[in-house]
Amino acid sequence: MNVTTQLRDAIARGELSTTDLTARKVAAHVGRSTSLVYHHYGSLDGLLHAVAQEGYALLGERLLGALDGGLPALARAYVRFGLDYPELYRLMFERRYDWEALRARGACADSPGMGLWNQAIAVLAEAGSRAPEADARVLLGGLHGTVSLALSGRANVGDLSRSDRDVALHTAGRLAALITGASS
Repeated sequence: MNVTTQLRDAIARGELSTTDLTARKVAAHVGRSTSLVYHHYGSLDGLLHAVAQEGYALLGERLLGALDGGLPALARAYVRFGLDYPELYRLMFERRYDWEALRARGACADSPGMGLWNQAIAVLAEAGSRAPEADARVLLGGLHGTVSLALSGRANVGDLSRSDRDVALHTAGRLAALITGASS
């Protein structure tokens, strides 16, 4: 198993949190020296971006499993992923990377994350969106907000009879339905 997959899985299992993601701790976790971080990935950001791409690949597998259920099922699968793997989700969607340096190293081209973005646009176009890229941004923003609210214990505001998870999953389906005009 390669280093980035090893780290992705450790983060997904909760063995490493986002606060543990230092060059020393990451290298120690995989039994290597910190030169791995700098020699092979250029920086800690380079390594963590590569790990995040492994997370996008895992997210892609989850979304593929929900594809037959339409956009509401895909939206719920996205939220379920964020709730099941909160530390990995934070690395993928909340870490502030040095994008300029990553682009200069070519780390952003043809990545699994960009592949998912392009697939989201295609799914929305197929669902009849007249502005699929704009709708993809609305959907991603809404789903990310839903995951963040649920992880912080605030998704069920006004309806404490339901769990944050249940409300977040319902909200995800509803958001997708509103965007496409389908039923949730």
